Parts: sequence; structure tokens; C-alpha cells
Amino acid sequence: MRWSETLAEFPYVVVRLGCAFCPHRLGTYRLARLAERYGAGASLDHVRRDLAKPCPRLSYAGTSLKPGCRVEFTDLMRWGHGRPPVDMPD
Repeated sequence: MRWSETLAEFPYVVVRLGCAFCPHRLGTYRLARLAERYGAGASLDHVRRDLAKPCPRLSYAGTSLKPGCRVEFTDLMRWGHGRPPVDMPD
């Protein structure tokens, strides 16, 4: 699977974010709304970082003793492990 780099290439209608370190940090967004807000050509990394701004771990890269922010696009991560996302057609 080729990883998406911009919102225009994001393969799903719903964009889900989650963090391995902060289970309460979950987000579900409509792709169309994010494209409206950031532009279709916005990089996924820029969008991820902007949506994770309140995270105190975002400001540092992290070490083994003090891990950095791990906010990620959960559906992209799951599909990379063979499980299709919820809004993927059969």
C-alpha cells in the first residue's frame, strides 16, 4: 500500500486520529471539512500536527524516557496491518 501524503490522496471519507499514549485523545473528522479548512493539497503531517496542537508531547521529538507525541491516522495504520477501515466498501 502506498501511503497518502496529502488530504487529496486520503483514501477514506472519515479521518480518524488517535494516540497510543493518550487514550482520551481521539478525533473523528469529515475529510471534506478538513480539505475546506486546510486545502486539499495540505500535507497529512501538517494536518496531524495542527489537530494535535494541545498535546504537550508535540513540542519534542521524544526519547525512551520521555516519549513524544504519537498522534496518528488510525485507519491508515490499521489498513497497513491488513484490516480495512470502517468506511471502506466491500
